[in-house]
Amino acid sequence: MVDAAATVALETLRDLLIEEVKFLSGVEGQVEDVGRELQAMRRFLKDADKRRDIYDSAIVRGWVSELMDLATRAEDVLEKYAVEVVSKRGAKNLKKRLKRFTCILCECLALHEIGKETAGIMSRMAELTKDLRSISIGEGSSSFEYVDDQRLLRQTYGHEIEEHFVGMKNDIDRLVLRMKNDDRSSRVISICGMGGLGKTTLARKIYQHKFGFEARAWVCITQKLQAKAILQEILRQLLPGENNEGQTIESMVTKLFNIQKEKKCLVVLDDIWEIDHWNILKKAFPIEESKSKILLTTRNQRVSETGFVHKLDLLTEDESWDLLQKIALPIHQSEAIGRELVGKCGCLPLAISAIGGILRGQQNPGDWNKVLKNMDSHLKHGKGVDANDKRVEQVLSLSYNVLPYYLKLCFLYLGCFPEDKNINVEDVYLIWMAEGLISSDDKGRNETLWDVAERYLNELASKCIVQVKMSIEGFKSCRLHDLVRDLCLSKGKEDKFFEDSQGKIRRLTINLNDDDSQFKNAKLRSLLLISKSRYDYHDITHIWKNLLSKALLRYLKVLVLENCIFEDDNLPGAVKKLVMLKHLSIRDSVVVELPEFVCKLPCLQSMDLRVAKKITLPSSIEKMGRLRHLFLKPRKTTKIDGGRLRLDGLTELETLIGFSSKLFETNHLLKLTNLQRFDGIVDDLESLSVVVDHISKLKDQLREARLEINVRDDLSSEQGSLVIDSLMYCPLNYLSIHGKLRRFPTWDPQLLHNLVYLVLSGNEIVEDPTETLQHLPTLQFLCLSNDAFVGTEMVCGSKGFPQLKNLILEGLSNLVGWRVEEEAMPNLSDLWICKCPKLEMIPEGMISMASITNLTIYGMPSNFMERLRIGGEDYPKIGHIPFLDFGSGIP
Repeated sequence: MVDAAATVALETLRDLLIEEVKFLSGVEGQVEDVGRELQAMRRFLKDADKRRDIYDSAIVRGWVSELMDLATRAEDVLEKYAVEVVSKRGAKNLKKRLKRFTCILCECLALHEIGKETAGIMSRMAELTKDLRSISIGEGSSSFEYVDDQRLLRQTYGHEIEEHFVGMKNDIDRLVLRMKNDDRSSRVISICGMGGLGKTTLARKIYQHKFGFEARAWVCITQKLQAKAILQEILRQLLPGENNEGQTIESMVTKLFNIQKEKKCLVVLDDIWEIDHWNILKKAFPIEESKSKILLTTRNQRVSETGFVHKLDLLTEDESWDLLQKIALPIHQSEAIGRELVGKCGCLPLAISAIGGILRGQQNPGDWNKVLKNMDSHLKHGKGVDANDKRVEQVLSLSYNVLPYYLKLCFLYLGCFPEDKNINVEDVYLIWMAEGLISSDDKGRNETLWDVAERYLNELASKCIVQVKMSIEGFKSCRLHDLVRDLCLSKGKEDKFFEDSQGKIRRLTINLNDDDSQFKNAKLRSLLLISKSRYDYHDITHIWKNLLSKALLRYLKVLVLENCIFEDDNLPGAVKKLVMLKHLSIRDSVVVELPEFVCKLPCLQSMDLRVAKKITLPSSIEKMGRLRHLFLKPRKTTKIDGGRLRLDGLTELETLIGFSSKLFETNHLLKLTNLQRFDGIVDDLESLSVVVDHISKLKDQLREARLEINVRDDLSSEQGSLVIDSLMYCPLNYLSIHGKLRRFPTWDPQLLHNLVYLVLSGNEIVEDPTETLQHLPTLQFLCLSNDAFVGTEMVCGSKGFPQLKNLILEGLSNLVGWRVEEEAMPNLSDLWICKCPKLEMIPEGMISMASITNLTIYGMPSNFMERLRIGGEDYPKIGHIPFLDFGSGIP
């Protein structure tokens, strides 16, 4: 039967080749041409970002948008060719060769489709290339006149008076103090924040204070620096009687420098965008040797790295409501509607001003409701807004327009995540990599794609277009302001990021809390099924069937199934057809067993298997040689046969989160020579010895290392103590030690220079551990709990714990006295004291700790709490702390 099938296939193939041999024989060369053109496209797109004079042309923007779509189509062709043709060649044994012959017909059909697609791409590419080369800087004058008009509309002046002004009292007070301070750190003051926050308004308030400056100047920079014109304008304002026409830039820089040394001057550089622009201009300012001051406003945090940086926040809800009332008076409307309106504006002053302009003088209650229902039209398109207020999207668009090409794509992808969602940065990095948005060309020496992704997010955050939440280790999550997300979706549609030129969806997010009836035909690269609540599970069986009937999934690269429940608690069998899949996440979903077919997906590079309940892994996971990033919950993961999983086949692995000495063969860690990020739990002496040895060997390449040690049996021996002592030679960032220790580790604090997070629990240490721990140079988080220390007195010495920000003392049943000496813990912001029944009082030293912002106390005896009441003996020690939480024992 096999021979007959092979004969039929060969005869069919012969007939097909006779008809199309010329066409098919050239396809491989065409595919190579597409690959070369794809690289050329990327180079052009990068170059277009550098040449803003051309890129600002509406005509060229359209061509660039089409070029981006062609680049995406080209990537699809290359991947289709790799998966459907190249990967199926080279069968070695007889059985595979016979099977290979029966598939040749399918391969030829695939080649035919690829050939047609490549011909179309190359043809359109030739046309676009001709058009782009024909453009010169001088052409398209109407477009450039429009750009110049927009620049004039954005021009600001120091003498302008704000008609409606609310809030910013604390901001003004803080900046006034800086303006009066003559030390070097206050010579350059920067106001930084996203577009529309009111940076210029705040700068103008400071400028109009005067402060006894002998001369003042206000200039607006905008995106296109005209250095000569800027310098001339500053000189004209500082020296109003002099003529500076015809001077060179060099002579003006020298003259301006000398004037500010001779006189006490204030110069405001409003709306400065690029660090290069500041580097050009700052040569004219005597920062080191003058009492003059420079005030900058910028959306780019990197511009503001010199001197004092004041980060401007959004208005509060009350301030936003006050601003709306001032603009839209007289108001006879429901406060509830008004507050909902400012909520829709995201408490952004510029957006509130635009909506206030629409509402001004409108008395009909129905008008306010109409505005509320049509907020998108008003804010995005200026519908119903006078000419002065059609600026919300324009102002926000400026931040997008200045992004380099590679950051535009990364920014646009953030629009795929649901509104108001804090996005885990690990998800962002993995998806960006899977989508090919992270360029290997941008890798520096010893950098991975993950490192480049971190750098990209940092750039987006520094340009104030993405909001980030920090943790001890760095970025924890990110999100988009509601109006910035609207901009993201608008630009993504304009640049064909979410849909291709045929209108087929390429990237789709289904909010599991909403109805999916609007779903339409798609050619998906990315699919996210996400719930609003972590514990809100959804059966997606019907959604999945709908997808299979309407969507083309074979191009899918990213599949995120979050908070999902599946039929029979297993992944759908159709997942095995996703041959191009690079990233799979089933985090917080219910999957009881990972199917074998997932481990056979040829392109899979990252898996997040941190499921809601327990999951069983097949032994074939150890054969996933291309896997680079693996995330598990070690206490919720088992192997099918109950044994330990091998690791020696995962030689490309860079990230291993959720290692457990009970789940994996620990000795196989030694095979993971590319490991960059490690998080594991160890329960026995032999495993700990292997982990310590391997992490120590990788100290020059590890970016992050976390280790939890559960001290039992052999680990509590003297030999175990010696191994724990040797942890000081590991580049650990996070360390947790649970269980009774024979003695406190003899660590040299200076060798633990990477440690930022330490938890000691149930260790029953007799000697005061802070004598050693206070000398750890980078420690930011310390938790001593469950009788980690069983002594009676603890002392934080002078200048000890220089970087500590968070301290938890919980369940220390013998602790009686705690002394904090002068200048100890200078950066402590959060302190928890819980369930320490013998502790007599808050330490005296807390009265001088100005950095503390949060104090939490619970489970403490009544006599301890009495001392903390207003008027109590210890209240003066804590009265300066802004946020006090005493749990059920509120004084």
